[in-house]
Amino acid sequence: MTARRLGALVTLALVGMPAAALAQVFDPAALHAVVDVRAAAASGETSFTEEGFGKLRYGGGANAGGFSTAQLALAAVEWTPQLDWQWSAVVDAGYQPGQENVVDLYQAYLSFKPTPRFGTRFRARIGYFYPPISLENDARVWGVTDTITPSAINTWVGEEAKVAGGEATLSHDFSDQTLSATLGLFGFDETSGTLLAFRGWALHDIQGQLEGSFDLPPLSPKLATLQYDETYSTREIDGRVGVYGQIEWRPAAPVAISALYYDNNGDRTAVTPDLQWAWSTQFGEVGLQAQPNPHIRVTAEALTGRTAIGAAATPLADVSFTSAFVLASRDLGADTLSARLDAFETRDNAPKPPTSLGEHGWSVLGAWRHPLAAHLDLRLEALHVVSTRPSRILAAEDPYQAQTEVQSSLRFSF
Repeated sequence: MTARRLGALVTLALVGMPAAALAQVFDPAALHAVVDVRAAAASGETSFTEEGFGKLRYGGGANAGGFSTAQLALAAVEWTPQLDWQWSAVVDAGYQPGQENVVDLYQAYLSFKPTPRFGTRFRARIGYFYPPISLENDARVWGVTDTITPSAINTWVGEEAKVAGGEATLSHDFSDQTLSATLGLFGFDETSGTLLAFRGWALHDIQGQLEGSFDLPPLSPKLATLQYDETYSTREIDGRVGVYGQIEWRPAAPVAISALYYDNNGDRTAVTPDLQWAWSTQFGEVGLQAQPNPHIRVTAEALTGRTAIGAAATPLADVSFTSAFVLASRDLGADTLSARLDAFETRDNAPKPPTSLGEHGWSVLGAWRHPLAAHLDLRLEALHVVSTRPSRILAAEDPYQAQTEVQSSLRFSF
């Protein structure tokens, strides 16, 4: 099934609702928007958006060290109708440069949330959505709140870890603490792993789309005959059902601890005529959120897993991946200062080719958010990333690269 047919099914599900809900559907309060205008200066290698190995949204190449004048980075709408007291929906769509299909759907799902009973709550959703991995992306249209750029982990979630399926969560209050369990069944995520293997980790805020694709950097001569030079974000290839499960604990202290396991159950030998592979991708993730006082927030996540294509005995690509970050934010009056440290790595497990798919690196970020009005804020961010990746020689680059990106964001959101 293609992404276009999936989109049609999602649309039918959203419009096939009880007539009594129509008034709620057309409530103006259910319509929201986000507009983000950027200016950026960046050094280093060519960005991944221009088929390079660069890990940042803006980058070098012909304009290395140059300044990017004000440009639209995102224009999106979010529709959140309350269909009745149990049913609601979320639909995100918009324009975002950096992918071939710049106008597209980001999420579309129905949610069911009945009345809690005796401290027990149930909720479910069905459609096209992100699994509950990110602890950073809590703003409208799956945006981040205090920085411009998410971590390497949640950059990758935004690129390749979106699913189409169903999810159910059951939670219960035990005195002064809450325990929750989530189970999801999904498809349309077979290409998850392509970017991690062939490009590596990145740090940016461009999201995968229903009909969107990402360009790949130069591949080795052998891989270039087996993999198309683009990877499609949402594709059903092998007809298998993937699964993820999460447990979250919220004790009496202002802390939340979660753990998630994901397996897309990909048939690693399945490939389409246009050379899109069903990657077999599994990973585990743990996260922590803490608020020591009303003005300080600390977030930490770690993720590790493996992705592969080809027969197990003779894999075409077999990559283990790991990343972790710590983010701290402090409110200073109406302003917020944030700092984040990231580390990331991939390890090539396949029989050693002339150029390894492995890499290792780290990044550091500093950001300032200043509200200008009720629905308008200004953000300034500096991001420095250092990485070593042997396959950069395919682009006639030094395997070791250091990049710095400074950008501003004027964001309108309501």
